[in-house]
Amino acid sequence: PIVMFDRVANEIQCDKVIVDDFKSAKKAVTKLIENGCKSIAIITTKDYINVGRLRTQGYLEALENHKMPLTSSLILKIDDSLDMEHNLAALENEIEQLFKDNKTIDGVFAVNELYALSAMKVARKLNIKIPEDLQVIGFTDGVLSKHSTPSLTTVSQHGKLMGEKAAELLIDKLEDQAETEEETFSTVVIETELVERETTI
Repeated sequence: PIVMFDRVANEIQCDKVIVDDFKSAKKAVTKLIENGCKSIAIITTKDYINVGRLRTQGYLEALENHKMPLTSSLILKIDDSLDMEHNLAALENEIEQLFKDNKTIDGVFAVNELYALSAMKVARKLNIKIPEDLQVIGFTDGVLSKHSTPSLTTVSQHGKLMGEKAAELLIDKLEDQAETEEETFSTVVIETELVERETTI
């Protein structure tokens, strides 16, 4: 049996543990808008990664709901090869170019912790003050979010709970394997939470 969690493939029939990426992203971007941000960039993945695509859709809907212009130059899609440690300089270069091409950016929604912290690092290099000139919200709420300077406002996926649910589903599947002839699959959706820290006002 297979249990997928977080980054799941819709094509594969199996048990899954996910968060509502669309709704969570929409909530995060809405927070930036309510905080007064007028030019919000998103740092996301290429569309072939499901979570990145859904979080981008949430970003777009939040802007649309608040009658804010959809500016394609504010959408930075990162190839996942740049997530590797030896490619971090290339990732930071792309983010730096985003800031230089769009000097009015006052908010960033990043679809993962690495992109958020990289944006903060680039902002410091360009003497952009956080949160006075630039507010940042990330996604994950890992240990780095709590200990970054300033500490990162982020969407918590409750990773521990997600792991526990995935393990429960797998154990149930293993125990029931002999008893059931027809296989059924379930998808568990974990509620996210916006954890506000120092990168937002």
